[in-house]
Amino acid sequence: MITKTLSKIAIILLSIAAHTSWALPVEGILTEVIPEKMQVRLKLGSAESEEVTALVGRGDALILKPGQAVRGDLISFGEGHRLQTIWPNDPVIRGTITRMGDQLRKDTLIRGRKVFRGVGEYMPKFALYDTDGSIFLSESLKGNYVIMNFIFTRCANPNMCPASTARMKELQDLTKAEGLTDFQQVSITLDPAYDTPGIFTAYAMDKELDTASFHLLGGPVGIVEDMKKQMGVLAEPDEEEIVRHTMSTALLDPTGKIIYRIPGSMWSPKAFMDQIKKDKETK
Repeated sequence: MITKTLSKIAIILLSIAAHTSWALPVEGILTEVIPEKMQVRLKLGSAESEEVTALVGRGDALILKPGQAVRGDLISFGEGHRLQTIWPNDPVIRGTITRMGDQLRKDTLIRGRKVFRGVGEYMPKFALYDTDGSIFLSESLKGNYVIMNFIFTRCANPNMCPASTARMKELQDLTKAEGLTDFQQVSITLDPAYDTPGIFTAYAMDKELDTASFHLLGGPVGIVEDMKKQMGVLAEPDEEEIVRHTMSTALLDPTGKIIYRIPGSMWSPKAFMDQIKKDKETK
């Protein structure tokens, strides 16, 4: 099996002289997590495997738990190791995300040229990973007004993702001040190979986002691609900007119907609040 092969290769590499540098995709079980040291111990593959101690990012250090199955890239540097690009590796959760991703793919293909969902249509069903590494199901949004957009954490253009996230933060603060409890926010990554739950956790900390109601989602590239198409966002790899993309922010009502949409990143949080109030008045 691929997992056992990778484990054997990892064990061989771990026995190489400490000054040798290398990188290897691995799977294993966390036996210890030390948040204050941003460090974990990982048992690679089978029960007979050696354990390796590795540094992790500050976001990963906060959300990883002992006993958790993970996959990632193990990097050797000098006398130490670093585990990065870390994803949960629970087979049941991965199976659910894959199954729902297959359904989303079929729906995207069936819609064809009408793939873009405009105002009056309903958000497609999907499953991705939430900021804390748990599975996030679109059905969990039902009963709430939802603001949805697409960003990526490495976006350096101040007029794009950073501006949009700043407005999302302002909107979150505004809804709390207004006492709005049936409200959720969702930002899906445009850089799914990089934006892991740990990366998004660190991003949320830096931006002071309350992840109880603000979900930063990532996962398989195919699911992200289909969601972009269905929600009307264009994106492509770019050497200078990493991802060159358009922006669109949508408002969904408690049934999942798209009731309002604004292109770009320079939108007014008050405009969305006014739309929510207007919709509530008609219910």
